[in-house]
Amino acid sequence: MRPENHKLMSNTTKLDVKGFIDFGNLLVDYSEGDILAYEKVKDFSRLFPPKSMTNLIMLCSGGHARIKANERTFDATDGEILICPPSVKTWSVSSNDNFECRVISISDHIIQGLLHDKIHIWHHAVYVNQMNVINLSNTYREEFSLYYSLIRLKTHSIGQGEPKEILLALIRAFLLELCFHLEDLSSTEEQPKLSQGKVLFNRFLSMLSSSSIKRQPVAYYAGQLAITPKYLTMLCLKYSNKTASDWIIQYTTEEIRFYLKSSNLTIKEISAKLGFSNMSHFGSYVRKHLGVSPSEFRHHH
Repeated sequence: MRPENHKLMSNTTKLDVKGFIDFGNLLVDYSEGDILAYEKVKDFSRLFPPKSMTNLIMLCSGGHARIKANERTFDATDGEILICPPSVKTWSVSSNDNFECRVISISDHIIQGLLHDKIHIWHHAVYVNQMNVINLSNTYREEFSLYYSLIRLKTHSIGQGEPKEILLALIRAFLLELCFHLEDLSSTEEQPKLSQGKVLFNRFLSMLSSSSIKRQPVAYYAGQLAITPKYLTMLCLKYSNKTASDWIIQYTTEEIRFYLKSSNLTIKEISAKLGFSNMSHFGSYVRKHLGVSPSEFRHHH
């Protein structure tokens, strides 16, 4: 439990279930901070800046808030969703007295694993456009409120022995709905002109997303972009607070997770498919980044 959460907690109760802590009506913390849900947030500024590698999805239910970030101003009012990635450098946050919102905070790791084939939509929105405000119709507003309520309800249910897969399936559906809106938003709104650096960073993410073998040296991707590895890493740090190597590891690791948990391929076939030279190398990589052997991860995680 991290110190910065104390300002938001009330009636703290710890359940005897690993990875699940109930903070009453205000905060639910599941899976060691990978998924957080904040209920009836009034002091918007407490959520900023977002924690490292954490995405904030805010469903505004009343009032008005203004965020000045990355040289742009964003307004969020009743019925709108504001998406804020971990790369945002916030200048200031203000809100009026009747402002209220619900917030779901999800780590990059969870989003990458759940979206998988749609991750390019998310990354374009949150790392290239930086922040997004989605104006929802009444129908979709009610739908997203239901998603939020179900996610909180299922988080509590895990403490009573319900499989976490149900919660993750709900969050995946919620994220897919968001991607649908983000894709629609990018096709209808005039997009700000991107700097050359941001264009290159976007191309790097697109290459990673579409490549069948993602575990390549940084120099390989830099060569495809006709820039130096050092410059590619500098761009990644500037726009995402992660190095190029971090991105390659993240994409490779989530690809491994996906195939181990969601395919019938043998471990040997997965190793070959993802470009590992031999099973020993693949096993060492999985142990280093997932903490267990491929077979243990497949059967026990």
